[in-house]
Amino acid sequence: MDVPAALRGLRVRIADEVAIVVEGSADTALADSLKAALQSELTELGLVVVRPNDRNFDVVLHIDTRVTGAMQYLRGRVTISAEKSGVALASGSTGRELHASDDFATLMTQKAIQQLLQSPALASAVDLRPKHEAAPARATVVAKVTRPVRDPAAEAKAHSSRGTTLYNLGRFAEALAEYEAAYMAIQDPPFLFNVAQCHRKLGHSQEALDSYRGYLRVAPNAPNRGEVERRIDELERHVHAAR
Repeated sequence: MDVPAALRGLRVRIADEVAIVVEGSADTALADSLKAALQSELTELGLVVVRPNDRNFDVVLHIDTRVTGAMQYLRGRVTISAEKSGVALASGSTGRELHASDDFATLMTQKAIQQLLQSPALASAVDLRPKHEAAPARATVVAKVTRPVRDPAAEAKAHSSRGTTLYNLGRFAEALAEYEAAYMAIQDPPFLFNVAQCHRKLGHSQEALDSYRGYLRVAPNAPNRGEVERRIDELERHVHAAR
């Protein structure tokens, strides 16, 4: 696959822990196999995989998998999610597939990372194109002035970038407005998760609860589903007590 221009040269750190649920029999080294396969695929694509203690990176990738093992085969799914500064950016997931145990890690990480790298949300949050690139030539106008074509991906990128900057500064109300605008431009689930995070930071319990529930509706296989469900339980108790 071709890596999108906005992501060429991406510096990636692979999280050491793999969220893995295994039913039946499976190699105890499956987590290591998944990380090794992911590193190999990223290198093949021309991206930079940094060491675990290297602080110079653009995103952290987390691997989540749920598999059922039987004899020499594994059936399951793999999700790879990207985050930066504690904020979820995007994720890529495979379907539930059956492969030989020796091939499962390689084939599934290839599919999940390819889907992740094609996510508009990831490209909008991490744009590595040189800032000095010449602006595209303007189209020649003949006889009349045409209206500029709306670019939802560019709008989402700009709003998400500002939202993350404001979130890291603790300006959650302003970050909330930017993440909502990003989600209005492109309905990518990580934007909705970030909306919920801002509401929670602002003490908007009911709004945060609604946003977390909405996130799980549109992303039922989200890699951070367990964390979100815990947040929902806490907020439900808080809202009930307030009433």
